[in-house]
Amino acid sequence: MPIANRQQLIQATTEASRLLQEISDYANDHPDDADFAKVRFPAGFLRTAYYHRQTLSFVADAQLRTNLSYSLMAHDVFRWLITRTTLGLQARDMVIKEAICIVGSVVESITIFPGERGVGRNSSFANRMTRLVDLQVIDQALATELNWVWDIRCREHLMDLNLREWNHYTLDDWRRSVTAYRELLPRLRAWRTAIGR
Repeated sequence: MPIANRQQLIQATTEASRLLQEISDYANDHPDDADFAKVRFPAGFLRTAYYHRQTLSFVADAQLRTNLSYSLMAHDVFRWLITRTTLGLQARDMVIKEAICIVGSVVESITIFPGERGVGRNSSFANRMTRLVDLQVIDQALATELNWVWDIRCREHLMDLNLREWNHYTLDDWRRSVTAYRELLPRLRAWRTAIGR
């Protein structure tokens, strides 16, 4: 029977959690049976590559658009872990960080426009944001948010970190990165449509 109300949802979640723990415990104790311990990822949560490609229709390079869609599907996996599990402590922090880093990588790629002065491959991320503000594609508030996302993305270079990433990334940080990305998309789309490219 489908879940029909919150009480049934709570009961089903409790039972599913109990079973997942038992499956994991058994697989840990019986590694030869681990291949039989794979649970089916829920259908309907991950958005398709096609969906993501459509949101990036202003990206002229078809291969880049496709690769970006795959990264956004990976972000959806992290989104599921963040919103549908009780993963906690440092593991949760690192999942949040990686989700933000994916957003940063996507933003980096979709703000490069070869042939457009100041937003080509030879311009730094910060310089591209400044140029997009000058072109009135984005405002300074969004540029500040996108630069914040990029700063976290650059923390992928662990050997350059001058901070300890203990208890450092929050759900609000992840939401902030997603909000900045969502605000950027329609502005880039409108700009490219307006200039006919």
